[in-house]
Amino acid sequence: MSIQLALINQVARQATATLNLSEILDTTAVAMQRSFAYFSVALFLTDKASQEVVLRSIAGGQRHAVQPGYRQAIGEGIVGWVAQTGQTLLVNDVAHEPRYRPCSPDVKPVGAELAVPMRRGDEVIGVLDIQALEPGAFDQEDTSALEALADQLAIAIDNARLYQETKLRLAEVSALYELARQMNTSLNIQEVLDSIVWSLKQTVGCRGCSIALLDPVDNVLEIHAAAGIQEKWKREFELRLGEGVAGHVALEGKPMYVPDVLKLDNFIFFDPSVRSLLTVPLYTQQQVIGTLTVDSERANAFSEADERLLTIAAAQAAIAIENARLYANLEQRARNLAEAYAELKEADRLKDEVVQNVSHELRTPLTFVKGYVELLLEGNAGPLTEEQKKYLKIVAEKTDVVTDLVSSIMFLQQVDRVPGNKASVSLTRVARRALRGCAATAEKAGLRLVENLPDGLPPVAGDEGRLLQVFDNLLSNAIKFSPNGGQITVTVKDAGQMEQVLVADRGIGIPKDQQERIFERFYQVNGSARRRFGGAGLGLAIVKRIVEMHGGRVWVDSEPGKGSTFHFTIPKYEHRKA
Repeated sequence: MSIQLALINQVARQATATLNLSEILDTTAVAMQRSFAYFSVALFLTDKASQEVVLRSIAGGQRHAVQPGYRQAIGEGIVGWVAQTGQTLLVNDVAHEPRYRPCSPDVKPVGAELAVPMRRGDEVIGVLDIQALEPGAFDQEDTSALEALADQLAIAIDNARLYQETKLRLAEVSALYELARQMNTSLNIQEVLDSIVWSLKQTVGCRGCSIALLDPVDNVLEIHAAAGIQEKWKREFELRLGEGVAGHVALEGKPMYVPDVLKLDNFIFFDPSVRSLLTVPLYTQQQVIGTLTVDSERANAFSEADERLLTIAAAQAAIAIENARLYANLEQRARNLAEAYAELKEADRLKDEVVQNVSHELRTPLTFVKGYVELLLEGNAGPLTEEQKKYLKIVAEKTDVVTDLVSSIMFLQQVDRVPGNKASVSLTRVARRALRGCAATAEKAGLRLVENLPDGLPPVAGDEGRLLQVFDNLLSNAIKFSPNGGQITVTVKDAGQMEQVLVADRGIGIPKDQQERIFERFYQVNGSARRRFGGAGLGLAIVKRIVEMHGGRVWVDSEPGKGSTFHFTIPKYEHRKA
């Protein structure tokens, strides 16, 4: 017994010297057959999925008659019974054992067989089976020795499987990382699809890989990218939801593996060389957008690991496809916006051109109208009654209003063409000029003008005439929209690299949502404002153009019923020179 145990320990050491499962099984079978001179030593592993035991290695007299890969159902034969029950079975005369099943008609008849389970916990992971030509060849010592070896073999097999699983997972992670890297190199949807299928074909080692996308209108799957598949099969592929393997996967939203297409009823052949295939759905936002398929010319070509890898890859691919689609949509929207902007710009140019032409055309007749009215008022065409003079003065006033409107429109068309050679200007001096110019109008409206104009402020860089126009327009608006007895305050102050002007009134105010729009041409807060206060809505547009032309900014703080404060800034002269 001690010699037998020593040999068992020697076999176990040889078996555990490697983490390669095939080497462990082959080394054990050969070492046992040579050490103990058994007629045959066979190692079976359990396949839980098929409920079979699979011959993985054999040494001795039966190796030519039975090849690795031979399968036997769990529960059938001596090896199947041991795999099912987890109990050792010693049969010293197989001729009287009903559970004995020869593996093949070509096997040599044997006299005795001893089968020992290899267990990890409560699970039988395989069976160690030895045979002898003579009946009665085995005893309890053989049983004990083999059971001890089976326990050590189970540990070695489990370690090898864990090692292989770890290597497989690492390979999967590397493959998925490389796949993700390649998918993220482009946002062109066709480039993304082509990258996916070629990467997966290399990773899985399959014959062909394809992506079929679902047309949401017709509910038809069509191949959009393929690797290893002939063009004619790609063109002919078209499946409706529920039709064929891909159509079934797209409808059910679950992976489908066909180990052998020849055994599948009503399989739709596009390429007759396909023997097995694995298809998984492409999901985005809980909706199937297509399928990902790998196929092979061999039956039973794919494993659970392949399905796991393909499922994860499909999730990555669906995200990449959705990102590429979103990018394509954004690109199309950007092109549409660019075209719309170009059309608007052209329409704006044409509108400006029309306005400018009309303004020019109006200016000449208005000048004649104003001239003839003045001649009539001066009596050059004969004496006028007081009533006639009254009417002609009204015509003259309205002519002036229209002339001012035309002048403002033409100014807006030409305001950008300002000499770049700005001079040193005192904003305080300009503010005082503007206040003097509107003093009579303010007094007539019952308004008080208050100035906060400190001396000694540095000059700004600007065009004095244009800046005076800014003050005039802001003060005119303040007077127009202020109640009788109100106050208008003009402030000029230092603001770092700028000087800032504030024109504050206690008038009707402006709603928050319209404070940006009041600087647009022809815009007024509401339709009644134009009827009540007059004006064409050009004054603030002119203010904005002039201020921005000087490199400044204009804005308003206002609250309805509490008044408005208009601000604008102009760069200092020394800052501009620096």
